[in-house]
Amino acid sequence: MFEAKKLPTVLTAEELLDKAFGRASKVSGRNKREKTINKLSTVSNVLRDYFSKIIKAHPSYDNLPDFYKEMIDVLVGIRRIKKALAALNWANSMTQKILTKAIRDVKAGKNPEHVLKGAYGRVASIIEQIDPELRFLNELKVKLREIPALTDDPTLVVAGYPNVGKSSFVAKISTVKPEIASYPFTTKRIYVGYTELDGVKVQVIDTPGLLDRPIHKRNEIEKRAILCLKHLANCILFIIDPTETCGFPIENQLALLDEIKENFDVPIIVAYSKADLHDRRDLPAFSSVTGEGIDEILKIVKEKMIKR
Repeated sequence: MFEAKKLPTVLTAEELLDKAFGRASKVSGRNKREKTINKLSTVSNVLRDYFSKIIKAHPSYDNLPDFYKEMIDVLVGIRRIKKALAALNWANSMTQKILTKAIRDVKAGKNPEHVLKGAYGRVASIIEQIDPELRFLNELKVKLREIPALTDDPTLVVAGYPNVGKSSFVAKISTVKPEIASYPFTTKRIYVGYTELDGVKVQVIDTPGLLDRPIHKRNEIEKRAILCLKHLANCILFIIDPTETCGFPIENQLALLDEIKENFDVPIIVAYSKADLHDRRDLPAFSSVTGEGIDEILKIVKEKMIKR
């Protein structure tokens, strides 16, 4: 599971230089030559350790589960992240070469003050060049927090127009109160609940703002974000409100169902909600108010998940 919160805060170029040079200013030595070598070595160690920490904290983006890989690519671009990390790797290599040569020069008898000043200037120039990349990586952590941290458990995605009864169904079957998870590209958030089917933990996701209106009316970024769900869903429960009290005619609801069938190659269960308000039973029907049909729906979900 990918967790953006594990990514470290990234310093700006100015902050990183202050850290490295500040640490170096506190070292001592028996003479000017030794003190200069210790300063250069300290800067070298601070920068090397810092760059290594930032680079190693990032996962192998190409090897992430498809859902997270797709979401990160939509949100910020995996190629852009690789470019920033490569810039840090380049800066690490260049600064280490500069500092290693400077230490050799001091040991060879060159003026310590001149060598130190020159090395600091070149190191600062390198670090300042990657300031945009450092800032990008720091902002990246915030942006990636928009991607919900989901589990690898079998997943049921609940779809259908707004107000058809998705949220109440998820709340009804969840063993704990559904958690709210942020999701990019929508002002709303997804709701993640969990239930157990014959001892198997199942993740149940309600998708307000995503699979609740015609896909063909979305822009390309939204479409791509929505289709990320195909990497996550093991099964989709599409809920229809035959009473139309949700505010949408059945024809519209069925049209959305057809679009989802075209775009998702997973088992799709179609069920009526609000069974306490109508007598239609040509499809499985449930009521989150009375509890009617809930067990039947879960039985069908279990069968579809097992087949999957």
